[in-house]
Amino acid sequence: MLADQMSIVDAIRRAVTEHADRSAVETATGTITYRELGARVAAFAARLEERTAPGEFVGIEAARSASTIVAMAAALTSGRPFVVLDPRDSTSNAVKVAALGVSWLARGGELVEVAGEKRAVEADGVAYAIHTSGSTGEPKCVLVAVDPLARMIADHVRRLELTPDSRTLQFARLTFDGCVTEILWTLTSGACLVVVDEERLAPGPVLQATLEDLKITHLKTTPFALTATEPTGSMALRHVVNGGGACRPVLVGKWSVVAAFHNAYGLTETTVCNLLSDVLDPAVHTGSVPLGDVVGDCGYEIVPRPGDPDSRGELVITGRSVAIGYLTADGVQRFGGSYRTGDVVEQRDGQLHFVERADRQLKVRGYRLDPGEIEAAACRFASVVEAVVTAESHDGSEIADALVCYFVGTADERAVRAHLESVLDPYKVPSVVTRIPQMPYTPNGKVDRDALRASRHTEAVSDSPEDRVLALARQLTGVSDASLNDNFFDIGGDSASTVVLVGELRKLGWMDAGVRDVLRAENLRSLTTTLRSRSS
Repeated sequence: MLADQMSIVDAIRRAVTEHADRSAVETATGTITYRELGARVAAFAARLEERTAPGEFVGIEAARSASTIVAMAAALTSGRPFVVLDPRDSTSNAVKVAALGVSWLARGGELVEVAGEKRAVEADGVAYAIHTSGSTGEPKCVLVAVDPLARMIADHVRRLELTPDSRTLQFARLTFDGCVTEILWTLTSGACLVVVDEERLAPGPVLQATLEDLKITHLKTTPFALTATEPTGSMALRHVVNGGGACRPVLVGKWSVVAAFHNAYGLTETTVCNLLSDVLDPAVHTGSVPLGDVVGDCGYEIVPRPGDPDSRGELVITGRSVAIGYLTADGVQRFGGSYRTGDVVEQRDGQLHFVERADRQLKVRGYRLDPGEIEAAACRFASVVEAVVTAESHDGSEIADALVCYFVGTADERAVRAHLESVLDPYKVPSVVTRIPQMPYTPNGKVDRDALRASRHTEAVSDSPEDRVLALARQLTGVSDASLNDNFFDIGGDSASTVVLVGELRKLGWMDAGVRDVLRAENLRSLTTTLRSRSS
């Protein structure tokens, strides 16, 4: 923390003093003022100090209530790092309690003793621990320091223009560190934190009604929620922040109608948020959305990868905002002030733009590809809301020989393909471009790529040869309205899909079908006619 930077605890205390009679936390059961918040935090902090040692972890039950917010602020005040425990995650909670040596749990305003062996975590100045699997699927316990929170939060308060009149919706799950920015930017600015049950946060009409009814002015949420929810003139929104995933230009245009719209970037391992854009102009950001400028006490480097252009590489976050490290069975694995994010970014016109996760790089037909680059290109086409690119097999084998682009929107599949052919190198154009009604998501809000792959092989067809051929062509190209009058290659057929098509034609009984037949056929109708006549 910089010498002239007020600590998080002092910033909350200042808000308590300066805005004592204003609403601090609003829930379905009532509202507490800043005066009441200060008194409850002080009392709970005193109980923590009485029953725990400095630096000892305390658990906080993830109830969406004022008591939970009080417990978090009290833990910071008393210098006791905390970990949030969701009762629905009983198995993983036992692991967290054991690893962190938790012996007391804050629940409903009370301190409850839990069965656990105290363990000293060899790290000073810890604010909280967050468990994240990242891209590996293996849970990791990240120790985040308290001091860097101050500048990061202060930068948010300034850029998002938070005032005592602001009302922040506490959207993120309390076990996710996205909640840290929502809670702390509110309580350090004298604003009101609005806490509702999860049922009122469901993306779509439910979230829309919540934003309207509760007069929310500040919202930070995911691309999924922003895509599924429609803004209205009845909302009181002033600032909306996209976080937790790539932001598409369509979201900028959509939400800028009702509020100042920002894009944010950060990781658990680098103290929640490291980049935050200024207000985005939908007329300017039609092709790609920048990640923004630095917030908090950090910097960054771009480490080039083999084969990348000079402007592209892996993003490395440096500085005090980098978390302490991972807590492992062997002790603390320290980051040492530098963290490789695993995210590929590109510098354009002085701004950073997200390209793709480094571990999502695909290899198809001998080419290494960043699917994020292709997804961004698809989303630059009018009426494409979202796009996901995967590498799949045409024939169900384990060999990925097809690049598949799934997109959501009203755009025509043929038009999207033509657009991609006009802006991408030929080897980057997907073999399959297919429109889907909506993107499937996992419970954690990530795109469910397994569900996407499964959806491409579920079309029921009749037994007529023409319909079977038509169904094959649609599956191999993604063009759902392909007809017998279409040429296979005009709708996206390529060498790999041609081989698969020929194999399927032979399964239909046309044993002499060959690649040359597909190449010579004017359209799918003439292909089936030729094969029929030759076998009769």
